[in-house]
Amino acid sequence: MAVERPDLLPDPVVVVDVDEDPQVKARWGDHVPVTFVDGVLIAYWFLDRDTLVSALEDGPTPVPVVP
Repeated sequence: MAVERPDLLPDPVVVVDVDEDPQVKARWGDHVPVTFVDGVLIAYWFLDRDTLVSALEDGPTPVPVVP
């Protein structure tokens, strides 16, 4: 993605290790990988290229979260 469409990536891209924060791990540990764009959850468990590109180009569409 960074090679194909570097214009879409925010600066900086923030990567969070879920295991480093007990609160984050408690909430999202069973959903990894978890992907947010502009603070909106767009995917968990699996992220496909089309979902990411769409969120970066058109804005994020929230997904429902299974507890």
